[in-house]
Order: sequence, then structure tokens, then C-alpha cells
Amino acid sequence: MNYEASELDLKELLYRIISKWYVVVLFVVLGVFGAYLYSYHFLDDVYTTQSSMIVLVESEEGSDMTNFTYGQRLVDTYTELAKSEQVVDRLILLDLPYSRSDYRNMMSLSGVQDTVIIKLMVEGTNKEDITLIANETMLAIQELSTQYDGFDNIELLDMAKVPNAPSGPNRMLYLMIGLVLGAMVGVGVILFFEFLDTSIKSSKDVEQKLQLRVLSVIPDYEGEEMSL
Repeated sequence: MNYEASELDLKELLYRIISKWYVVVLFVVLGVFGAYLYSYHFLDDVYTTQSSMIVLVESEEGSDMTNFTYGQRLVDTYTELAKSEQVVDRLILLDLPYSRSDYRNMMSLSGVQDTVIIKLMVEGTNKEDITLIANETMLAIQELSTQYDGFDNIELLDMAKVPNAPSGPNRMLYLMIGLVLGAMVGVGVILFFEFLDTSIKSSKDVEQKLQLRVLSVIPDYEGEEMSL
């Protein structure tokens, strides 16, 4: 019996939400419009460029497999080298409007799986600046690799190019989030006012308030007036 009552309550609640669909639509429009303003007028376009280099290990004493394994280990070393003070000092000389932490946060280095190739990705709002930073970082790493014993030479594979189109932000995602949040807020507003509304709308409300069973209900309908 409780299950049936609960099912009826859910059906009635769903009916009330559907009957006030215009409230949900209003908040959906507001949510999408707010997401549009935020993503298109407050968020700057973000660009991404990348360059790559290969770690060369040529040792006559070791086998090809040994050289390859050693090269993979050096990938992690060069990844850390890219964000070292010496590299950042060189980037500071470019006289760009970025701090040391900005340079490090803009760069992302990773080794290509099962290879001795390192990819450097630089992300920022100025596509010319990030291209210059990516190429200058690669050149700095290549020069530093020759100054320390135990480091093998590296060769540049691809220099960074100025990106043609932005890589972010994903504005469609923001619009979808605005739509979903708008719908949720709209439904929440309807439920909030429904729970505040204590007026009698059905025979069930009468039973709950008076603790009496309703024996019959007089239907409300419009009929033709009888002429005398």
C-alpha cells in the first residue's frame, strides 16, 4: 500500500512539473544564455602548439636494445631539464609578459610510448608567443645536453608552428552544462514552491489533513444551461 501511494505521489509530482514546463524552459534559456556570455565573452581563446625531438643513443659497447632502453630513460631526464632554471632563464630573455611559473605552467612534456621521442606542448592565449617559447625551449635543451657528461645528443624532429585555430575552450561543453544546470534549477524551483504550497488540490490532500476517508467526489464539468 505504501508503495502504491509513493507511486501515486511521484506521478502527481511529475504531472505538476510537466504542467509548469514553462518554468523549466525559462531557466534553461537563462542557463544557456549565461553559459554563452561566459564562454564567448569572458573566456579567451587558447592555442596549443607542439615540437618534438629524438634522443640519440649510439654506444658501440651496448646492443641496439640496450641503447634504446637507455634512451627511454633519458626521456624523463630531458623532461625535467626543460623546466630547469637554465632553460627558464633563457626564456626570460625573450622579454615576454610571463613569469617563471607561467613558463613552467604553459609547458607540457611527455615521451611517446615505446619510443625515444619527446614531445613538447605549449599552451597559451597568444599563438605567436607560445610558438616562440616552444622553439626556444627545444633549442635550449639541445644546447644544454652537450654541456653535461653522460647526456647524449638530441636531434630536433619538428619545430613548432603557429597554430591556425584555437584548441579551446570547449564552448559547446559550457553551453551543454548551462542547459543541464538550467533544467535542474527550473525543476528545483517548481518542487520548492510545490512543497511550500499547503492548499488542498485533491481528495488525497483532504484525507491527509482531516484524517477522514473521502467517500465520493463531485466532478467539475461544464454543461448546457437548462432553459425554462
